[in-house]
Amino acid sequence: MHYQIIKVGKEEVGLVWDDSGKKTRVEYIYLPNPKRKLKELIIKDFPEINKITRRIPGGIDDRIAKLYFGKKENIDLSLLNLSRLTDFSAKVLKQACKIQRGKVATYSGLAGKIGVTGAARAVGTALANNPFPLIMPCHRVVRADGSLGGFGGGLAMKRELLRKEGISLDRKRRVPAKYFWK
Repeated sequence: MHYQIIKVGKEEVGLVWDDSGKKTRVEYIYLPNPKRKLKELIIKDFPEINKITRRIPGGIDDRIAKLYFGKKENIDLSLLNLSRLTDFSAKVLKQACKIQRGKVATYSGLAGKIGVTGAARAVGTALANNPFPLIMPCHRVVRADGSLGGFGGGLAMKRELLRKEGISLDRKRRVPAKYFWK
């Protein structure tokens, strides 16, 4: 197992990946956080990791950086190690990938799309534990009233990611209805 620190402007995204199988797989993505050192966090979370940073092959790092900057990038989900996810979490995250850039869905709407109405909180929990933010765009899920809800990188980052994708918030810092995905 390996890691890479991806420079995204003045910030850094952490990437944990493995190539011990037949294919390179992303294991985890860490969002920028000025309060923590990514290398130390990665080594703590993945003690078996190779301590020497190594670039992931195939340009996946460049594609993740583009996603961070709000660019449209399609990353094949087979590059992600989904085996640590529950079936429910995998369904939620795969459905989140269907939300088009420049659109948002609600927690309850996402629950309905996977056939589990009334599971908005469970959807929120699955999104909060998303090991692949940016690729599986949990930042595109908001509350029914358009308020942002939560985000692992913080609400300022969620606002910024949505802005980079063309979504403008109203005066109350809510997503207007015109951006809601149907």
